[in-house]
Amino acid sequence: MLLKIFLPAWVCICFFAIDSNYSDPVSSFRKVAEDYRCTPCGSSCDEEIYTAPGNCSHCQMPLVKKSTIHFNNIAPGDICAYIKKHPGVILLDVRTKEEFEGRAEPNFGTLKNAINLPVQELQAKLSTLAAYKEKDIIVFCSHSHRSPQASYLLTQNGFNRVTNMSGGMSVMEDSSCRK
Repeated sequence: MLLKIFLPAWVCICFFAIDSNYSDPVSSFRKVAEDYRCTPCGSSCDEEIYTAPGNCSHCQMPLVKKSTIHFNNIAPGDICAYIKKHPGVILLDVRTKEEFEGRAEPNFGTLKNAINLPVQELQAKLSTLAAYKEKDIIVFCSHSHRSPQASYLLTQNGFNRVTNMSGGMSVMEDSSCRK
């Protein structure tokens, strides 16, 4: 016995429209490409977008998924006011000990109550900052080339409230919160 099923015309049209675009299960799903950026290095290449992993063509830093870069930036002119409103903020100077202590030329100074942990040692000494994982942290250096790297490293290791000081101590004019 042959069973006849009558479907409304719109169902057949919809099925035909769907079926006519079908090719195979894999190609029927569009793969969304992830954007990549230079591991933050503080240079203009930080803003360039790449479509695949590799190394930055300008600074040779590894390219990372854009979605993994999630720290904030603050202008040097806003730092002192921010510190005044948020007295518990952790200030992390990632320059060398000589720069931090003012023994390097030029001497840009540092911020009052800052902790010094050079970016070159940061990965190995992350455990010394573990108590600050849930605190506001402002990371800075002299020209904002090392602090974006440090900010990225911190966020990749579970620090949730990291802010990079754009421009660094070299362009900071307000001296009210300097050491």
